[in-house]
Amino acid sequence: MRGADETIPDFSDLTCTNLMIRLKMLLKKAPDGTPVVCYVRRDQKDTVETPFSRSGYEVKVHKADTNRYRVSLTKCEEEPDL
Repeated sequence: MRGADETIPDFSDLTCTNLMIRLKMLLKKAPDGTPVVCYVRRDQKDTVETPFSRSGYEVKVHKADTNRYRVSLTKCEEEPDL
């Protein structure tokens, strides 16, 4: 890992439940429009991808290596009521 990748946390050692808790805490603290980025395992990616995309987050997943994925979560801006 080099450059910006060194600052991206690797959560592959967490259980799926602990990963979800950690991501929710980070998203709550993150300023609007700022993505939360981390590395996860394939099973964790599957656990994160659907729930967050259904609850108002833009989810981007990029395969970084065998069984390692870079996940980016950004809260979608709410559309104003017309």
